[in-house]
Amino acid sequence: MKPRAVLGYTGATLTLVLAILTPFWLSGFFSRGVAALPLQIDEVITGGPAVRAIPMGAYAIQVHREVSTHMFQSEKPYVQLDWKPAKALPARISDMVDIDGDGRPDVVVNFDVPRDPKAPLRVIVEPQNPHYLALDNVGKPRFSSLIVRVDDAILVRIPLADRK
Repeated sequence: MKPRAVLGYTGATLTLVLAILTPFWLSGFFSRGVAALPLQIDEVITGGPAVRAIPMGAYAIQVHREVSTHMFQSEKPYVQLDWKPAKALPARISDMVDIDGDGRPDVVVNFDVPRDPKAPLRVIVEPQNPHYLALDNVGKPRFSSLIVRVDDAILVRIPLADRK
């Protein structure tokens, strides 16, 4: 083989190796750049920030800030309540919860706590305040009205009534 052909094939091989390895060399640079961006997950997904905790003995109920939906979203505004830790919960929860912190219960939340973390959950919410909507034996049909176990917590989202 002529030296010119050897140089050409060697150059092509080195170019391919460089093209394959460059993303691995630069991945740290790009991941640090993306991590530095001020990106946040939408509150409709996360349930909003927790504003206070209500101690209930062996467990606590975290009350989140009300989540309002954005234009073009089909979800209703809601408030999320977290029962933590799930392993400390009794077999049946029936709690009167003061969501707005005015000293009067706003909702009564009832659900069974199966020991199997993969078992389906159902919740009944009886509003004591017209600001909240009732849930009758609801699982997880929508982001704005659901009950779900996440890690060591049980999350309940209660939709808000339309304000006129």
